[in-house]
Formats: sequence, structure tokens, C-alpha cells
Amino acid sequence: MSGQTLFWDPFEVSVKPAQEPAGNDTKPLLPASYKKLELPSFALSIPGFLLAVFSDSLRPLGIVLATLGMAGGFAINHFTGASKDRLNRLRKAAEALDFRFRSKIPGTRLQKIREEIPEFFKLRVGGSIPLVIESEMWGTSENGAPIWVGLGAHSSAAFFGGPKQNTTTERGGPQGNVVMMIAAYKLDRDTGIRLVLMPENVSAIGPLDRDLKTESVAFNNAFNIRVTTSQGAAELDQVSVEVLQVLTPALQTTLLDLADRFAARLVIDRGIVYFAGFRNLQSLDDAVLQTFVKDVVAGFSQASISFKHYAE
Repeated sequence: MSGQTLFWDPFEVSVKPAQEPAGNDTKPLLPASYKKLELPSFALSIPGFLLAVFSDSLRPLGIVLATLGMAGGFAINHFTGASKDRLNRLRKAAEALDFRFRSKIPGTRLQKIREEIPEFFKLRVGGSIPLVIESEMWGTSENGAPIWVGLGAHSSAAFFGGPKQNTTTERGGPQGNVVMMIAAYKLDRDTGIRLVLMPENVSAIGPLDRDLKTESVAFNNAFNIRVTTSQGAAELDQVSVEVLQVLTPALQTTLLDLADRFAARLVIDRGIVYFAGFRNLQSLDDAVLQTFVKDVVAGFSQASISFKHYAE
């Protein structure tokens, strides 16, 4: 890591994160082969919860299933070192980029992040899943722009990412890891608007909340374009014009590619870009996962900055 100590930050202007020591490589109590039992154990708790809530006669059985499923999943995660492995992969990905890494985002700071860009953390049925980040890193992109990235690596199943965001391996099974990411950087100008692009789903909510349309049918099918204002419809019309001025054809083309790679979502809040998405891999092999996480984080960081000049 370079000698840099002060980093640009989208939520606090600048920060001085401490240099964390390398992860502990202590041997786990359970062999790696047990990792494949983590998700099935958690899945066992689902029918247990349903029985506990909706069945009077089978409620005791439901409570037992839910307890065993949750406890078993957390135990396997802990004793196989699965969560520690995922964290170490993120750390190594940050080191490969020469970024400053923080393994755990403080609770108050995470709450602030969620308040600044709430769209990324909400479930939109038929549209997008909520992102879960736990770690963060700061550094400089390839074009010299300061950048912040929030990260989370989690156990997953084959159906998680969908065909476009799912990477398979020759000997991979149905389980693996998903990496969720949010990148932020400054534009060289203030756009004067707050533009929200999310994977397309349902129609607009309310008369002053419009799902805008561009001239590109492919872009309209991929993204839900939102502009919300508390002012009247006339002002909303003006804001809509400004949004379409930002969404140039070149920017739309770039974002369409990123939608396929990362299930991309985007917020341009005046002069700051927030770009988010995820990628899933079907493998529990540690060597494969390490390479995957490093490549995905590097690719995502580069992709997030790739449309900067189009937005400006």
C-alpha cells in the first residue's frame, strides 16, 4: 500500500482509515468440505418459520426446525472459517488494487450510507435485490480519480445471480459466493439533479413519480429511470429534460453492458456518482474464489469509472 493516509470519501468528504493488520490464517475446526452444508442448513429454517407462524398444531416442530437450521448454518459458517475466508478474499482484492481496506464498516457509518443511497438497500419485487455490504476500501482509479468502494461477499446458490450475472466453473456445484459492490466518485461538474437508475420492474408510483423513457428501447427495458420531486408537474417536466441530457447515447450504451455484467444500478446525486451491482460464482474452491473475487472487484472498480466522462 502506498504512503497515502488521507482519502476522499463520499459521505465524510475525507477520511483517514487505519491500516489494518493482515488476516489470521488459523486452521478451522471443520474441514472445507462442510461448507456445502451451510446454505442447506439455513434453508431448513424456512419451513420451520412458516410452521411456527402459521400452524398451531405443528408450531413446536416449526420452532425446532427454525432453531436447528439457523444455529447449524451459523455454526458451520464459523467452524469452517467460511466468513473469514470471504473477508480475506476481499482484503486481497483491495491489496491487489493498492487500496486501503477496512474489514468492518462501523454501524453509524453504515446507517449513514444506507440513508444517502437507500435505493440500493431495498427489495424491489420483480426488479432488484437489496445489496449487503460489510467492508469498504478507498483508493485511486486507473484514470487518477479518487474512488470509494463498499463490499460484501456472501454464500450463495446457483439461482442467485441469474444467467447474466452468474459465473460457472467446470467442476463447480450449485453453491458458491456472491460479491456485492457499491462504488462512488466525484464528477467534474454538478449535474443539478438526482438521477436513479434501477433494474426495470413495475410502473411509476404516484402522479409525481415518473419512469422516464429514452429513445432506446433496449435501455428502457433494462432500466427503471426515476425522477421524484415535491414540486408541481411543470418542474418535473424540466427535471425530466435535464435527466435525458445526462443520459447521452454513449452513456446508455455503456450502462447496458454493465447491466448484463453486474445487474447494474446507478445514482447520480448532483456531483457524485454511486454505481452498484453484484456478481455470483458457482464454486466453493478457495483458489478459484480468490481469483474470482480479485478479478470481479478490479473489473467492477474499472467499470464504475468507465462512463465518468459521458456523465460529465
